[in-house]
Amino acid sequence: MNSNKQIKKAAHFLLIPELLYSPPNDAIINAYLENNYIVDIYSPGNLCQETTYGNRVRTYQVSYSWFWLLSHVLKFKWFKYNCFSGTSEDPLAVIGILSALFNKRSFSLVDEIKSGSYGGDRSERWKRICQWSIRRSAFQIVNDINRISLVQEYARIRSVQSIMVYPGCFKDIPEKSKEERKRVREKWGLAENAFVIGSSGGFNMTAGADWLLDSVKEIEDLHAVIQPLGISALSIFLLQSLSISNRIYIQTERLGWREAWNSSQALDIGLCIYTNQAPQFQRMGISSNRLCMFLAMGVPIIASYQRSFEFLERYNCGIMVRDYEDFKSAINSIRTDYQKMSHNCQDCVEGYVKPKGYYAVLKQKIKELA
Repeated sequence: MNSNKQIKKAAHFLLIPELLYSPPNDAIINAYLENNYIVDIYSPGNLCQETTYGNRVRTYQVSYSWFWLLSHVLKFKWFKYNCFSGTSEDPLAVIGILSALFNKRSFSLVDEIKSGSYGGDRSERWKRICQWSIRRSAFQIVNDINRISLVQEYARIRSVQSIMVYPGCFKDIPEKSKEERKRVREKWGLAENAFVIGSSGGFNMTAGADWLLDSVKEIEDLHAVIQPLGISALSIFLLQSLSISNRIYIQTERLGWREAWNSSQALDIGLCIYTNQAPQFQRMGISSNRLCMFLAMGVPIIASYQRSFEFLERYNCGIMVRDYEDFKSAINSIRTDYQKMSHNCQDCVEGYVKPKGYYAVLKQKIKELA
């Protein structure tokens, strides 16, 4: 650290502790650090005091409630911060109130747009404060260009000039290697030449769970790896009880973000199905962490049909599908052209996802806050 530069302090609020190392939050924390900030992370639940970012990042507990606000909002420590930031939706009310009360700059990561049938269960008063907080932010971050109009409508932002994009992609992508691919497959109990389709994150009927399981039933030499989040022990038991369970590996322990990315290089196809009709699920694009993960690790994608995924077919690194018959056809097409499509994933990351380019913009915007 250059001691001649003024050290600044930022408070960054997370929705849940597990988001600390997610690609957009990782980018924000690194951009803060590179702009000479000390970063205090506030999150509900438990976060380790020591993070992988070193001693300039510290962690504290918070609760997104009126009781917590009334108990903590007038504390002197908030004066010491130069900037407040946070993720959507619940944390935004807190950063809006704190930044306004103490006359500090703020910015918002609007990675979850709680509108339409995906409106959530917070009170209208809390939601209005979240939306006001987004409007008063120095800038707003969305994860895909197709979501700019969504956040503009959601928060009633008149101009889009303050809205920037940062994708669901690490700026520094984990390295790929044949040896690591082989090691991961051995852990999964899969042969080196097995053809494997993978699902990471939410595993339910709107995320293609039925299509994946049906395809493994019908295609006798197809294998599947499922890395599910938020499903019950009963669901895992039922998956393990299927007649095709010998061709399905289920990751029962939650993987860290980098660990999940590293393991995905052992897949041949990645699943990015979003059939939920809520607006944000129909404008996913590179806001999808799993999509960015698969592309970055050279894994061709089967995606649900929507305009925000058209770039996959333009770069010939993925196929969009409308129904199960399309899904089965896409498996065969990718299998036939796997090597070329896998290679095209890198061209897509560099030419369309562009995490380093977006990161440079984010870093500059944080620098300009001072």
